Amino acid sequence: MTEENYDIQEYLEDYTESSPDKEIRIINAAINIFSEKGFEATRTREIAERAGIAEGTIFRYFPSKDAILERMVPLLIRVMLPRFAGPIERIIKNHAADSVENILFEIITDRLHMIRDNERFIKSVVPELIHRAPLMQQMEANVLPVIEQFVGKVIEYGKSRNELDQGLDAHLVMIQLLGFILSYAMFGQKDPKHLEKDVRAYLSYTMKGWNNSCKP
Repeated sequence: MTEENYDIQEYLEDYTESSPDKEIRIINAAINIFSEKGFEATRTREIAERAGIAEGTIFRYFPSKDAILERMVPLLIRVMLPRFAGPIERIIKNHAADSVENILFEIITDRLHMIRDNERFIKSVVPELIHRAPLMQQMEANVLPVIEQFVGKVIEYGKSRNELDQGLDAHLVMIQLLGFILSYAMFGQKDPKHLEKDVRAYLSYTMKGWNNSCKP
C-alpha cells in the first residue's frame, strides 16, 4: 500500500502561504469554507476574513462567489494534478514485476484513500461543478486523458503478458474502474481492512471478464 498525504486543503495551504497572490489566497480560503459550510451557505465576508483581506478586495478579483468557483477548477487542475498523478506513476514503476491484478489493486486503493482524505471537500464542491457544464468540460478535458493514459499503460502491460484479452479497450476499462471507485467511495466499507478485501474481490471477479481465458 502507498502512504501518500492527499489532503487538498493542507497542500493548498502550504502552496498559498508562499504566494503573495491575493487571488490564490482567496481561492484557498473559499475551498476551506466551502468544505466546512457548503457552497450555498458560504458568504463572501467569511471568505475575506479567512483570507485576511477586506471583503471589497474579493470583488476586485471576483465579481461573484460563482466566479471564485469557476477560477478554482483551473487552479486545482494545475496545482493538484501532478501531485495526484505522481503516485500512480510510482505504483506502476514499483510494481512492474507484479500481475496486472496487483497493480490495479494498488492503484484503486490509493485512489479510494485519496477520495476519502478529501471527502468533505469533494461532497461540498463537486456537486456544484456538476451543474456547471463549462467546469465539467474543463475536468473532462484535463483530467480524464491523464487517467486513461495510466489505465492504458496497465492494459498494454497486461496484454504483453497475456493476462488480458488483446481486444480490451482502455477507455471502457477506465469508465468501469471510475464507476467502481466513485460508487465505493460513497457506499463502500469505511474500515481500511474491509476496503482492501472488497477491492480484491472486485478485481477477482472483473479480471475474469478481462482475461483471455473467458473467451467462448
